[in-house]
Amino acid sequence: MSFILDTATFTAIHAHEKAVEALKGEAKENTAARNGHKIDAYSGLIAHLAGVKLVKGNLPRAIGNQVRKALLEDAGLKEPTAKRYMENSVGALRELDIPTQATADLVKDILLAENIDSENKLSKLVSGEADKDPMRDLAEALIGKWTTRKDDDGNKVRGVFKPSKHEQEDWDRFDDIVRELKAARIEGAKAAADAEDDEAQKNALAAAVFAQM
Repeated sequence: MSFILDTATFTAIHAHEKAVEALKGEAKENTAARNGHKIDAYSGLIAHLAGVKLVKGNLPRAIGNQVRKALLEDAGLKEPTAKRYMENSVGALRELDIPTQATADLVKDILLAENIDSENKLSKLVSGEADKDPMRDLAEALIGKWTTRKDDDGNKVRGVFKPSKHEQEDWDRFDDIVRELKAARIEGAKAAADAEDDEAQKNALAAAVFAQM
């Protein structure tokens, strides 16, 4: 399928970005509206690129250059913003099952179905941060972790194991600290529960006294 640049897509991105700029502020409703404009802008771009066959997980160079130029000139974006749009949109094509004939509305439905309702969440999906497990992060910091690399299709695959700087002595010390802190937490929770029971009994006694007065 040959790629034909649709300037209307980038004009729409320009309009959405202007709306985002106008809505800057701390109000919660403004944040929701800004996120909505971002998702609409991304949905249009992702749909526009859906029919392009990726090469090693990226746009073919010629098409990538066209899209980047359109983001800068037609959408009026600054270089970092244009780069983010390209990386997140192409990443969405890699990570999500986007049909080649998808419309902007369909792309938006797919994003929202994946709980992606902001640029930040889309960035996390593309970078792999959305799947991060805090417990695994702790374990990897202590023991080590597998690196990742991209295969010929641009998919992330396991690389080599990279050990941490910590050794058995550190692991044993970590276990001791965890046991100590866990015991303190359990003891604190029990003390809080006992104090709550005492307070409840006092309140019940006071209520009974007042009831008899």
